[in-house]
Amino acid sequence: MMPMPDWTQDFDRDGCAVVPDVLNSDEVDDLIKAVGRALSGPTTLKKNDSAYGMRDLLARVPEVAALARSAPMLALVAPVLGPAAVVVRGLWFDKSPGANWDLPWHRDLTIAVRERIETPGFRAWTIKAGIHHVLPPLEVLRGMMTVRLHLDDVDEENGPLEVLPGSHLADEEALDAIDEWRRRVAPKVCLVSRGGAVLMRPLLLHASGSAKVPGHRRTIHLEYAAGPLPGGLQWQTDQVEERSP
Repeated sequence: MMPMPDWTQDFDRDGCAVVPDVLNSDEVDDLIKAVGRALSGPTTLKKNDSAYGMRDLLARVPEVAALARSAPMLALVAPVLGPAAVVVRGLWFDKSPGANWDLPWHRDLTIAVRERIETPGFRAWTIKAGIHHVLPPLEVLRGMMTVRLHLDDVDEENGPLEVLPGSHLADEEALDAIDEWRRRVAPKVCLVSRGGAVLMRPLLLHASGSAKVPGHRRTIHLEYAAGPLPGGLQWQTDQVEERSP
């Protein structure tokens, strides 16, 4: 058996880990260009005419879809999710002078699926950017992880991700006890250099403040799951596979 990467201990304990140098400089440049070509699409999220997000990244940017399914990326998530892990959603975020923003403390509790099929344990259906989203049972979320690829240096000044270590281990009754977690646990600031990644559990409490010195803070957010969904539900990426070249 191959030895586990040295970040897995932090990941198991805290629910997150920073991994440097996942992408080299040329790969980062190519991704910035590829995403930039897709920013004029109808599902791009904008503020003050400046793009700050994209929900259907895997369908819109084939280069990101190829990266997300590449052997190096799958090898990054396999120590946590196992060899059958698949990418199930791709998002893009940016903080810039024209679109600065923040997010309060929260957990990522919804998933994106191909179509609505009423299934026990799946509730609170919504549609965002034409995509069905649903709140799944906790066991689904516990079988997922997120890889946030950073295309710019992330420091204290440009709205870094903050997390409450260990909060991913909360049971269902404690999911809403955000204030209690904030009193008990000191936040950890996830600083990462261009080309590095922040790995995290969706159930980890996290937040992001506005950039103090707005520039760019471009992030490719990829969600992976350990396997298929129950009850005939399909991950949204099943549809992406059909549309991607």
